[in-house]
Amino acid sequence: MAKLLYGLKGEAEDMPILFFNQEKDNLSEAVPDFLKRYLKKRVKKEYGLSTNEIVKLGNLCELTSFKSTAIQNWIKRDIKELIGPPALGKKYSIEQAAILLIVRDLKTVYDFETIRYVLKALFNTLSDRSDDLISPIKFYEAYARILQDTKEDTCSTYSHEFETHLQSSAEIIKGQFKHLSDKQWLIIKDLLVLTSMSVIASHIEQRANKFLQNHLNYMNN
Repeated sequence: MAKLLYGLKGEAEDMPILFFNQEKDNLSEAVPDFLKRYLKKRVKKEYGLSTNEIVKLGNLCELTSFKSTAIQNWIKRDIKELIGPPALGKKYSIEQAAILLIVRDLKTVYDFETIRYVLKALFNTLSDRSDDLISPIKFYEAYARILQDTKEDTCSTYSHEFETHLQSSAEIIKGQFKHLSDKQWLIIKDLLVLTSMSVIASHIEQRANKFLQNHLNYMNN
């Protein structure tokens, strides 16, 4: 997904649509129409997204779900002062879309007071990207790599060792953020781990609900 975001921002060599073949295990088979249109244009510049397109983009991920009503509430109320107005005319920038994807991943576990704290700690002034500790896409990419690294270790999700494993996975990518001081890195590291935990919690919740629904369907037959 991070590669797809870079592609839509015009910062990737491959066209975004190609990532569906490269990462078919992580993305659903249905390709949204707006991505097909983007491919036909073949213009290497940032592609603005509507809220509906951000929802479709977010729902390509297998671990979390996204609803249009939720994103509208976030933009108009919960993180209005943080996300700001659409940066590209009537469309949202890819960095703004990444922020909304991060909110989606945090919302399973954390309330909006906590989420606002996380966003401010990461991005400082949301309307000014120049003072970010880390860009929204970079942060999204970083915890996606942590989740990929822990994918084969889900059996120990409930143990203290799993938390340690997440922290170790975060340390592996520390070299990508050499511009950060040690104190800044510790802030980023903690926020990467807590966001990764939230995504995993969302996945477990979805699996539990699916298991319950299958049970109820069986009992009603």
